[in-house]
Amino acid sequence: MPELPEVEAARRAVEENCVGKKITKCIVADDSKVIDAVSRSDFEASVIGKLIVAAHRKGKNMWLQLDSPPFPSFQF
Repeated sequence: MPELPEVEAARRAVEENCVGKKITKCIVADDSKVIDAVSRSDFEASVIGKLIVAAHRKGKNMWLQLDSPPFPSFQF
């Protein structure tokens, strides 16, 4: 299980390398625990073309702020 410094390192890596860029490709794991209540194809379609505005973290949770919803979240 990752520690908080590793989660913060991931957030910083996104901030440094992805903020201001558009999402051009999205691959979603084939796992019902990963995304609930939305199909993989619908999620992929909903984020393609969105601009990454920021990456945020609280504890072991990180989420991407895009130029409009949805805002994908990740639990480490």
